[in-house]
Amino acid sequence: MAYLALTCRCLIGLVFAVSAFSKLRSRSAFSEFASWLSGLPVPLIRGHGKRGNVAHTIAVAEVAIVVLTALPWTARAGLALAAVVLAGFTAGTWLAVARGGGAPCRCFGASVSPLGRRHVVRNALLGAAAVAGAIGAGASGSHPAGTVISIGTGLTIALFVVFLDDLA
Repeated sequence: MAYLALTCRCLIGLVFAVSAFSKLRSRSAFSEFASWLSGLPVPLIRGHGKRGNVAHTIAVAEVAIVVLTALPWTARAGLALAAVVLAGFTAGTWLAVARGGGAPCRCFGASVSPLGRRHVVRNALLGAAAVAGAIGAGASGSHPAGTVISIGTGLTIALFVVFLDDLA
């Protein structure tokens, strides 16, 4: 169980690190993200006054997840927070897809691929990984080879997730 938890920590931490960086790398990147967010056909985030608040909340949550999953003694909290955030992302993405609009996915920066079912499935699977990691967090008894394999597996899956639109 320790290896699964470590794989999930690496996967979730790396995915959220790329996501947070894509939003926070510059003022214009964050502004573009906030504008994109306000254009989604999701009632909670529509409206001028809420746009910045939701965008800031997402950015802060993503950074917190990266920090919490990186530290062994806070990994369970980070993975639990990731599961909650990913549940929100899954529901929001599903609503955006169901209501149409064809907005491009801005989860990891600029993309021309419109939000679709694959993004809903991606978020749901990441949420499941966060839950699995949270359940296994704190398990002990790992060997160096198993640790390396777990980290490598988490990295490989994270790369697949980040470049999903390019691969599709």
